[in-house]
Amino acid sequence: MKPVILFKYLFILVLPSVLVSFAVNSILFISVSLIALIQLGNKYPENFSRKYIWFSTFVMSILISTCLDVYNGQGFQLREISKRLAFILMPVVFVYSRKSHQALALKVLVYFLSTFSIILLVAGFIRAWLNKGEVIYGNWDSKTTEEFYSQEMFLNWGELSYKRLFVFIDMHPSYYAFFSATVLLILLFTNLVRIRKWRYYALLVLHAAMILLISSKAGIISLFIITGGLFFRQKSFRNIALGILAMILLGLISINIPSTRLRIEKVYNEIASPSIIKDKGNNRGRLILWNTIGDYSKLELLTGIGTNTARNRVMELTGEDKNMHNQFLQALVSSGILGLILLICFISLPFVYSRHFFTYLFVSILCIYLSLENMMDRIWGIMLISFFYSLFIFGDQNLLKKRNNSTKRLV
Repeated sequence: MKPVILFKYLFILVLPSVLVSFAVNSILFISVSLIALIQLGNKYPENFSRKYIWFSTFVMSILISTCLDVYNGQGFQLREISKRLAFILMPVVFVYSRKSHQALALKVLVYFLSTFSIILLVAGFIRAWLNKGEVIYGNWDSKTTEEFYSQEMFLNWGELSYKRLFVFIDMHPSYYAFFSATVLLILLFTNLVRIRKWRYYALLVLHAAMILLISSKAGIISLFIITGGLFFRQKSFRNIALGILAMILLGLISINIPSTRLRIEKVYNEIASPSIIKDKGNNRGRLILWNTIGDYSKLELLTGIGTNTARNRVMELTGEDKNMHNQFLQALVSSGILGLILLICFISLPFVYSRHFFTYLFVSILCIYLSLENMMDRIWGIMLISFFYSLFIFGDQNLLKKRNNSTKRLV
């Protein structure tokens, strides 16, 4: 088999494989990277070096935190670099890939995630029907679970919550919601997927429903961003009115899905509680983690203290073995002001090389996710972000041309 053919088949499976198995994904990605490196040799485009240096700003931020860990006696954390290998090699993969490879990879992502979501939802609805009379513990704490099941439900909505939909797979809801939001962007703002109208609508509903059911806060916000981008892009009174109605409908659906309403209520209670900032002993989520910034000295925030040292500091201050759940704050405490600037440079890079509406929405949604999760610390986020950022900077820009009739097709 010719290297370019083998490359094509492996390349289109890089993103789908990360949803199934980290091991398989690692094998596939290393394989396509080796093929690209060997076949390219030293035949890179003229402006590759300049682009690659800017693309490497996030890795530079990680290197700073790794060096600070060594300085603080934590040892050299090779894993912090190796797990982000995609940010080093993905540009090379995209330089070697052809436009047809990139287009096919995006289509495969849409169809694979759609099939995967259908399987998860069908299994969830079957369990929800079979277990409609049962109280299933394990979704939340015992008190919350009992309150959740206190009202009689036609279906066991607990089986359709984020913790039960992924009961048989290792998956974080925020990352899956990010994948689903990306598929919605591909469907709505590119010409890549051309299918019958009823199937097109069905896929839109499928991925929107998946985001709402798994109750990812960033995912729900991303739905509003996508809706706003779709309707408000063409500044006519009709489209603006339809956009406002669509957002109201999204809000009503969200608060009427029991598991989603529960998460929204918990977020509201956390924010509204006057003791949330002061009470560091409870498990009240992100606000407690973010509030630890006030316990760092100015010098520590200026220079950073390293990834492991920062995690140990959070453990001391909150009793929780967690990261900051905010990529920007994590960069600040781990790598200092310079690390934060490098991260912001990386995130802003697509605005220079890919001036498409798809790109603007993707980066906007990414910023929401980065504000609520360390999306670039886990393999799902690493692969998705490195893939699309490589597409924006090294890929074929014609793939991202806006669909001029996207709103007309929908409404």
